[in-house]
Amino acid sequence: MNLRISFSTLAMTAAIAVLAAGCATKQSGTATQAAAPAPAPQAAPAPAAPPAPPVPEGMSYDELTGVLGNGNEKRVRQELVGKTVALNLAKAKGRGVPAGHYEVDDTDATYFRCRTAAPGFAGGEVSTKVAGYRFVTKSKQRIVDLERCAAPEPVKSAAAPAAAPAPAPAPKPAAPARASGGPAKAGMDAQGNVVDSSKVEAGSGRTVKGINDYEGEITGNPAPNSKFSKLQIGMPVRQVTDLAGPPTDQGAYITGKAWIPFYFGADRHRFEMTYKGQGRLIFAGGGMGDFSSGHLIWIIHNANEAGYR
Repeated sequence: MNLRISFSTLAMTAAIAVLAAGCATKQSGTATQAAAPAPAPQAAPAPAAPPAPPVPEGMSYDELTGVLGNGNEKRVRQELVGKTVALNLAKAKGRGVPAGHYEVDDTDATYFRCRTAAPGFAGGEVSTKVAGYRFVTKSKQRIVDLERCAAPEPVKSAAAPAAAPAPAPAPKPAAPARASGGPAKAGMDAQGNVVDSSKVEAGSGRTVKGINDYEGEITGNPAPNSKFSKLQIGMPVRQVTDLAGPPTDQGAYITGKAWIPFYFGADRHRFEMTYKGQGRLIFAGGGMGDFSSGHLIWIIHNANEAGYR
């Protein structure tokens, strides 16, 4: 009887020891899991750097006025036309100042005219080429023509890489390509052909230098066997009619410069000749009663020209 009791006691003791060992092992594993360090949080991506401010390039105003102060008008044109200038333009003000012109220093008589300008341009930093120059003797004004007035393009900077970029969206179908590289200008189609001579604006063609240092413009594409192919910017009226023949129609009109106070230049009125199936020719410099002394400043090619103003 005592032997049986001892054996049962030993068996119970062994079972208790096994259960205690299992509980200790489980607690040890739990403690090990709890002691494992949590993963470190990822740093947020750095914000993209702001775009660098535009830096205009070209000849400064001081350098420009230094050239204007030396030599005659012809020499100044040779030194400046085609050069890039960097200017901070403001609308010109004051008595006797040409309308629609800009200035950098209101203490001198140097003014700037934009042949073309960006929409809404009203002054500020520009970097562009010089397209022409003239000196008004009576008012002592120096007029510099600029090719285009627009704010410089901002310098693009690379953005910081994102930590986990989102997947790119599916590309949209490309739009059909246009027949030409840019939008059509007033009175012209997208291929650069003039379709309505009366609506064509100055600056829509290419600027050229003709004979006797005359500067002018050629707009549109010549018609087949065009009579205008023999003409050059700067030719007088009589020479033009000798080469191209008499016009279909002709007439004169006053320019905006006629209303500028104290402006005595030669471009206060213009004389126009129209040629059916060829285009139009614009002259400046002649007198209101005698246009034979005018010179050719603008050739407008238009194969569909009706011939009447």
